[in-house]
Amino acid sequence: MDTLKIVCPHCKAVNNVVNEVEKKEVLCSSCGEPLTDTTPVTCDAETFKLHLAENDIPVIVDFYSPDCGPCMEMAPDFEKAAASCALEVRFLKVNTLNDAPLALQYGVNELPTTIAFSRGMEMNRFTSKLSKDQLSMWAESLIQMTL
Repeated sequence: MDTLKIVCPHCKAVNNVVNEVEKKEVLCSSCGEPLTDTTPVTCDAETFKLHLAENDIPVIVDFYSPDCGPCMEMAPDFEKAAASCALEVRFLKVNTLNDAPLALQYGVNELPTTIAFSRGMEMNRFTSKLSKDQLSMWAESLIQMTL
């Protein structure tokens, strides 16, 4: 049986999860919270780097600002797209007002910018507001690429 490393969205512990496990049953081995929580994880630089380095599943990151109209319009769609990807894609949010150096490091010059990573490597990015359907199709393509 293959296992995947999954970072807990609650306590940041790295868990080894059997790939074929029933998705609704997976709890963190450290804090007992569900690894299947699909709420996008709000990240600081440390949490962002941990998720990129340790998750075996793809990661989609929304670089946003609370002052950006298109960013705030996209936020509900980002959450809805994340809801269908438990243990397949982790969705993260980085507030560029709080973590400007991180945005600069990844060349984020326009908002919203959404970047997909697989095993720590940037796969692609969009610098525009995306709909739930666009985000979901993107996530599905990342899942297929990593199979």
